[in-house]
Amino acid sequence: MRFDGKVVCITGGTKGLGKAMAKAFLEEGAYVCVNGRTQENITKFLNEFQGQKVIALNADISNYEAMESMAAQVIATCGKIDILINNAGIVNPLRPAEKMKKEEFDTVIDVNIKGTFYATQAFGKKMIEQKKGRIVSIASQVALFGEKGFLPYAISKSALMLMTRALAYEWSKYGITLCAIAPGFIKGGMNEGLIKKEIFVDYLSKRTPIGRMANVDELVSVVLFLASVDAHYINGETIIMDGGITGYTQEPLIDFISKGKQ
Repeated sequence: MRFDGKVVCITGGTKGLGKAMAKAFLEEGAYVCVNGRTQENITKFLNEFQGQKVIALNADISNYEAMESMAAQVIATCGKIDILINNAGIVNPLRPAEKMKKEEFDTVIDVNIKGTFYATQAFGKKMIEQKKGRIVSIASQVALFGEKGFLPYAISKSALMLMTRALAYEWSKYGITLCAIAPGFIKGGMNEGLIKKEIFVDYLSKRTPIGRMANVDELVSVVLFLASVDAHYINGETIIMDGGITGYTQEPLIDFISKGKQ
């Protein structure tokens, strides 16, 4: 098993894509630590993975002290941290930039940029002590070219990609390597609401040269590869996993939704 004896922390790992990643790492022999923002999600996760090598903590990544505490608890329990998966993130309500509310913009920045850095710094300090570690962050293909209605989200994921590059320059000397994934539209996770309606699945599929959305297992397989020793010379890079959608946009999602309201 690729991750036998490894300690893996997945932010936002109690549900959706994060939970799928947790399951996959457990199957590969890892000790998995996750966090969530509600006790309800923590309890559901622990019940589902009862008896397995898991830690689930109620902690919000946008809270600096919570991330410091989470890292301390993981280290106290496991003694080390081998891999951090920066998965937690949110998307803004779709609306034109001039109509974006301050609190909507601020919340996305607080979680996706500041929160991701808080988690990275908290666990990164321990990795520096250990002289080793691997960090994989989930960005988005939207960060590469922007998309109407997604301004805060696009900015935040672009910043995450730059953070990956900058920290690779800073932390490689400590044996820490970093990379990111920029997925296209995934049939799951934060898109769960959209994919319940066939009209959106059809729209998003037609925007992709491959002709379909990615499934969760395809994203998880890339995460596991990038976290494994097979990919450790990939450092500071963002892997685009979008089925060819980058540069292929035909109609923004917000315009497609607006047409249905007319």
